[in-house]
Amino acid sequence: MRFSVARAHTVLLHVAAWLAYYTYEVIQLLVMQAPLPGLRPSLLTWSLNAAVVYLNALWLFPRLFLTRRYLAYAGALVLLLAAFSLTRYGLTRYVLTHLEPKAAKSLANMHLYTVQTLYRGTFFLGFSICYAYGRHVVGLANRLRLQERSLLETDIAFLKSQINPHFLFNALNFLYAQVYPLSEPTAKSVLLLSDIMRYALHEGGEQGKVMLEKEVQHLRNYLALNKLRFGDQLQVEFDVTGSTDYLLVLPLVLLTFVENCFKHGELFDAAHPVRLRLTVHDNELELLTSNRKRTGPVEHSTGIGLENTRRRLDAVYANRYEVRVVDEPTTYSTYLHLAL
Repeated sequence: MRFSVARAHTVLLHVAAWLAYYTYEVIQLLVMQAPLPGLRPSLLTWSLNAAVVYLNALWLFPRLFLTRRYLAYAGALVLLLAAFSLTRYGLTRYVLTHLEPKAAKSLANMHLYTVQTLYRGTFFLGFSICYAYGRHVVGLANRLRLQERSLLETDIAFLKSQINPHFLFNALNFLYAQVYPLSEPTAKSVLLLSDIMRYALHEGGEQGKVMLEKEVQHLRNYLALNKLRFGDQLQVEFDVTGSTDYLLVLPLVLLTFVENCFKHGELFDAAHPVRLRLTVHDNELELLTSNRKRTGPVEHSTGIGLENTRRRLDAVYANRYEVRVVDEPTTYSTYLHLAL
């Protein structure tokens, strides 16, 4: 069903393009006060033009040019142009003159008619080559995008397969039950870790997206776990503006930017805290992170990294996102904009 709808959409676009160009030529004739051709002659001649375009674009170009048989392709174009010229002459002489007697006037000067025919055929062949090449490039881009998305999905599936979720969560629940009587903060850390792991392993609904409110809660869990880890020493400000309800987002994308602050940032300077600003407005998401750079050793991160995040965004959001990074001597900031 999807294929049929997509094909019908393509056919309608092509018909609209041919009608637009035909209208352009009619307007030219009106401006020059030249006689307009009838509907049936126009339909026949433009069908011949279309046949040249699609015969080359859909048959000759992929079978000869894309297989690097350039000499054969050049010869085929010459034959196609000759066939177009002969067909156009036969159509004019034996069909159009009966449908529209004034069409015979075009044959009065055979030299001019031949030049016009060759020009016409060459024009539509050139247009056909451009269309075929553009179609080929778009097809390559789409296949590359599908391959990248497939690789990303395979990478994620491989990472998930390295962990047995049933064993992991049973172990975490056991640890929580054992630790709780001894240390409530430690038990809470185990519970937060369990929620973080469960989200990372299991979330990802339609088209690989999750509810934005769940993604924000995942960030809060990550920050809460680090708060327990470092206590009151941790200096992080996290502000959320706007409603996160009923919106979908690619999972674990926001975490990459936040985790980057913990990897490289100074986390204990009260005068320069890590700042995280998430703003949602009219289905537009903005995430701004800023931190002072750590002067000592940096923490190892298990995140997928900004480069892989860009690949994931390219695969899902295409031209609907923007990432900016400002790397200065003492500070580091990132900006993400997503059209959800």
